[in-house]
Amino acid sequence: MTRQTPNRRRKAQIEVNPRTLLLAGLGAAVLARKQARRSLDAVAGNADLLRERAEAAACEAGRQVARLRTQAEAFAERAQAEFEQRFVAGKTTRKAGARRAQRATAPRSRRKRA
Repeated sequence: MTRQTPNRRRKAQIEVNPRTLLLAGLGAAVLARKQARRSLDAVAGNADLLRERAEAAACEAGRQVARLRTQAEAFAERAQAEFEQRFVAGKTTRKAGARRAQRATAPRSRRKRA
């Protein structure tokens, strides 16, 4: 036969009266304050970490902008040199060609009127 033991896992009934209600409210307020302080400390730590990451990203962006600026300046110089070579130098040779003596035009044949 099995012997029945009393259920020890059953919680005792807590009497609800103004005193226990007040103590439960105070306990909840203390827990909420502790959790809020932990959250605030975590947010403050994250803000410092976020500031450091933002500064690092700004430095990296500055380096990339400087690198791109030097590349753009080099490209502009090459483009300017190519433009001058093709168009400016090309116009001077055309002007020299225009200075050549023009060919004499053939005389027109005149029509005789009838």
